[in-house]
Amino acid sequence: MSTDLDTVRSYDTVAAEYAAEAAAMPEWVATEIDAFVTELGGSGRVLEIGSGGGRDALELEKRGISVRRTDISRGFVELLRESGFEADLLDPLTEDLADPQRPGTPYDGIWACACLIHVAREDFGTVLGRLAEATRTGGRLHASVREGEGEDVSTHGSAAAPRRYVETYWRESALRSALTDAGWIVSEVRRCVGKPHDRWLSVRASRA
Repeated sequence: MSTDLDTVRSYDTVAAEYAAEAAAMPEWVATEIDAFVTELGGSGRVLEIGSGGGRDALELEKRGISVRRTDISRGFVELLRESGFEADLLDPLTEDLADPQRPGTPYDGIWACACLIHVAREDFGTVLGRLAEATRTGGRLHASVREGEGEDVSTHGSAAAPRRYVETYWRESALRSALTDAGWIVSEVRRCVGKPHDRWLSVRASRA
């Protein structure tokens, strides 16, 4: 993603630790996976942006979806490869999104769960547009971003191993406008809550 370097380095440094922390599937994400698979008819080829430790891809594959795992963090990509999965280092803002397994064939869907929060507001529309261009007409999108105003920097870890993440927050009206302008038809934006006070806007959309 179009993250700052500190955000990428933070994920690189603690990839295995982060994957372990995120291994449990939140109920709201499980609900979105079920809806996404149903919308795809139980099959199809999906580009996953921000695969992280690979939790969501495994669940999608259990339900019959073929997933191309990608992440901007080399730490996550190496972790996935060490676990026996194919994974590609990919920045959806600048790099070719075409599927190396299916040259010339667009994806049936895009799965971008809790990762586009790191895309700067000024780059968000560009990323959404590039994802739309890589998806067939009628293909499905799941994307989730944190609900709120402005931007923030969250810090975690310790003095010896600091973790710093730049995040962009969204309101529903602005989010819908960005998606529509980028070539997506929004069917639903759901409000979801992870940990207390961790509010998400979860998008279900199709390629115009």
